[in-house]
Parts: sequence; C-alpha cells; structure tokens
Amino acid sequence: MTTTSPACSLATLIGRRSHDHEFHTATFDTPEQREAVSLLPNIERQHMIERLLVTYPLFDQLVEFIGNYHFPVIGGTHGRGSVGGLFGKTRAGKTDIIKFYCNKWPAHVVEDGIVIPVVYIPVPPDIVPQRFAEIVYDVTGSGSAPKIKIPSLMGRSVDRIVGVRAQLVIIDDSQFLFGAHKNHVREFYGFLKQLVDRHTCNILFVGEEGVIPQVLAFGPLAARGGFPKKVLTPFGEGAMDQFRLLLLHEIDLRLPFRQLSGLANKYLAQELHDFTGGATGQVMFNLVRPAAFRALNEDSPRILRHHLYEEAALRQKPGDAREYFAREAA
Repeated sequence: MTTTSPACSLATLIGRRSHDHEFHTATFDTPEQREAVSLLPNIERQHMIERLLVTYPLFDQLVEFIGNYHFPVIGGTHGRGSVGGLFGKTRAGKTDIIKFYCNKWPAHVVEDGIVIPVVYIPVPPDIVPQRFAEIVYDVTGSGSAPKIKIPSLMGRSVDRIVGVRAQLVIIDDSQFLFGAHKNHVREFYGFLKQLVDRHTCNILFVGEEGVIPQVLAFGPLAARGGFPKKVLTPFGEGAMDQFRLLLLHEIDLRLPFRQLSGLANKYLAQELHDFTGGATGQVMFNLVRPAAFRALNEDSPRILRHHLYEEAALRQKPGDAREYFAREAA
C-alpha cells in the first residue's frame, strides 16, 4: 500500500490554502488589455470572475482592524488570549476580507513540521462537535480526527491549533457554532475556553451580529480582552457615489470583457443597490457574477442590461413586484 509522506501532506495543505484564498485583483485599463483578456479561454475568464476582489476604504479599515488585533504593537509579538469579532449581514463581504487577510500570513514548512500563523475555520450549518474537530484537523494538516469522547476530542483539537503555532484563529460563520443544539454549544464553549486559556493566540469570530450577545452572555469569553469588534455595514443611500465609483466601477475594470459594462451608470448602480441593499458580497455573488457568466455564454463584449434583468428576475424575493433593470440606462 502506498502512503503519503508528512512532507507531501504539508505541501498539499499549503497548496490548497493558497488556491482557496487566491484573488483576481488586476485591472484592465487599456483597450489592448481588455482585448487580450477577452480572447482567453472561457474557463480562465470564469476563474477571474469567481475570484474577483475589489478593496475599498471600509474594506481597508477592517483589514487594518484585524491586523491591529493580530499584532497590537508594531514590531512586537502577536496578541494572545483575547476574543474579538467582525460582524455583518450574510453576503456583506466579510469572508473576502478575512481571506484577503489570510493571504498575508501563508502557511510554511519548518524543520519540525508546519507553521500556520492564521488558522481559518469555516463553520457549516448543522455543525456538530465531531464535524468541527474534523475541520480543525483538516485545516491544520494531515490526519483524521479520532473517534473518541467529545471532551477529549475538543482538547485534541486545541492541541492541533497550538501545534501549528497559530497566532490568530478565525472562526467564520460563527453564528452556526452558537446556534447549534445546546449540548453541542456546551462542547464548543469548552473548546473555545481551552483555547483562550492556553494563551497562545487570539480568536476572531466572524459572522452575523446575533453572535455578539451570545459571546457577551458567556463571561469567560467576553472578559478575554473586552471583546473588541467591528461591524461591516452595506453602502447606504448616502454613500451612492462611493458605491458607484469605489465598488461598481472597480469591479467593471476587473471583469474580463472587451468593453466596460457601465455598472457605475447611475441607473444601473441604483438598480444594483436596490436589489442587493448595497451589500458588497451580494452585488458580486448574487448578480454581477451570474450576469457575467451569461455574457460569457453569449460571447458578449460586456455585461448587458438584459443579463442583469434576467438574473435579477431569477432571484426575485417573494412579494417584491418591482421589475429590476427594466429600461435602458440613460
């Protein structure tokens, strides 16, 4: 039987992390650049659309918040034993911020194993302790979570994180952790308390704002560092110019089409804002991305209004009678 060497497993883990957190951020600023990217195979253009990322002032501020939480003193060492948070509505853009930050701290192999400075733990719905441990084992290297009693399993999971010399542990979609069955939540609290008690790293919860009272209600967590936190808010009506020019136009510059799609046009921008509530993740994931795919399939030189119209119609909320993108932009 063939076995995989530890070094190979570690290299595989690092390669997977790098791929998972890869973003497309380059702009196509000239007609020549746009022509060249439009001639790439559709699979490459699809990949660009799926990985497209735009940073903007609030994005940068939140990345800075995470950086200061990770390393509170310039030229000093990383924070230890504190619990913090980054919160906002679903598809507000939190995960892109987190993964962008993770890119700054790649895993690397050292003589006695692997170092993962920032451990990213995504929490799926219907989480249970065994599955949570399996995720921890997966993101910290090779090997499977053992089938042992849950309290021991939680302790071993903490050991895994400490063993990779984690400085910051990011728990994404943490609302699923705190919204689990009460018996499971008890085990998750045990894991979290053990981890902060080891005083080797900070923990950052990422998720919906409902997590805040859950953490505050559990004194042993909330007391660790006073629970510093930030909330990611959508672009409101008062920030329409920023929404148009700092988000939509910048998305347009990164789309792999021969022509700009005019997403920052005032009419299209207002429709995009009204449909998504100004949430950056929803703009890209729920509307621009599928419209761009439709444009690719039609060999269109850009996203056209009818692409947005058709994709919005497929995603219309019950009771919303409005016809989005119904007229040509002025």
